[in-house]
Amino acid sequence: MAVRWRKYNALCKDVPCNGKKGKHCPGDRPKKSTGEYKTCGTWCIEFFDDNKQWQSLTFKDVRNKTDAEKRLTLFISDRERGQLKLPKKKLIPTLAEYSQVYLGLYKNAKENTTRTKASVINSLVRYLGNYQIDKLSSFVIEKFRIERKEKDQVKDGTINDDVAVLNHILNTAIRDGILEKNPCKDVKRLKVSQTRDRILSESEIALILEQTQGKDKLMILVSLFTGLRLNDVLRLTWTDVDLNKGLITTTQSKTGKLVSIPLSEYLSEELVRYGNGVREGGIFETRGINGLVVKKYSSHFSALFRRLGIHDFTFHNLRHTFSSLLQGELGVGAVVVQTMTGHSSLGMLQKYSHSGLDNKKRAIGALTDYVLNADKRPISLVVNK
Repeated sequence: MAVRWRKYNALCKDVPCNGKKGKHCPGDRPKKSTGEYKTCGTWCIEFFDDNKQWQSLTFKDVRNKTDAEKRLTLFISDRERGQLKLPKKKLIPTLAEYSQVYLGLYKNAKENTTRTKASVINSLVRYLGNYQIDKLSSFVIEKFRIERKEKDQVKDGTINDDVAVLNHILNTAIRDGILEKNPCKDVKRLKVSQTRDRILSESEIALILEQTQGKDKLMILVSLFTGLRLNDVLRLTWTDVDLNKGLITTTQSKTGKLVSIPLSEYLSEELVRYGNGVREGGIFETRGINGLVVKKYSSHFSALFRRLGIHDFTFHNLRHTFSSLLQGELGVGAVVVQTMTGHSSLGMLQKYSHSGLDNKKRAIGALTDYVLNADKRPISLVVNK
């Protein structure tokens, strides 16, 4: 057993000293933000334990060599009496191991939240899963970002989402007493340029009305005339549709908000024709709707749009088209649109405002006329002189 001055800074390791500052200290050693030099080391007690493993222990109350020698004397005395109790080393889990603990915290969360976090964690574990979480550094995270972008060809926004989840995982580990600091705080977010959401043009709307049919066409029409997400379109049941009042009332799976959206006469007729007398059960799906089912339908519609020559367009973009046409082309107020899309917390307005329902009916009527007459409006040509 012995006491030793353990140096933190690489610049100081070759300099003979006992921890006291003096002329022998390198002038370019690390400094704090205040301009003061960082602590260059600490006194520790080193020895072989009963398993012949070399141990180097530090203690918060050991501030100098004298304190270290007093603690060493107590160590020797305890060992001779067989009462030496060494502090147990904290077991640090790998990211793959701790991610399972983290996901367990969300077992009662919404399916969409759990599925999104699990997807991001799968990507993190694929690159960083074997690292003990205390070994993750800003350098390691930066390396992950580069590899993720090069190998998986993902956008900067996706990488920012990955690091955001990693940041939350490590903050959770700090609260659990496993980590002392989070390296993500030293990683700056990648800059993401803002782009406009892709929406359908008039010619593309006319193409969809002409070239699609059956279930595919009706699902597109429902989303285009109601702004519902794919997940919510698939979950629709006949009890959600009130043909007498001309309303679709459903709870959004993502937000948990109850939305009521007027049905145009055209969409009501299409639903009746498709149902062919059926008025119970799911409209488009009878099985349970989960992430895999939604993903399969999403891929199906993306491929369908590509076959029609409508590129860079997904089913979710129908929701953007719904909002954009109402506000941009038809001049419908944002409040009216938001009560139908559920984007903002206007639940009281939705629930109690009868004039709000009238406004929504007029808006849906105008949208229906606009969509159905998309192929009848003259196309203006711009001639370069």
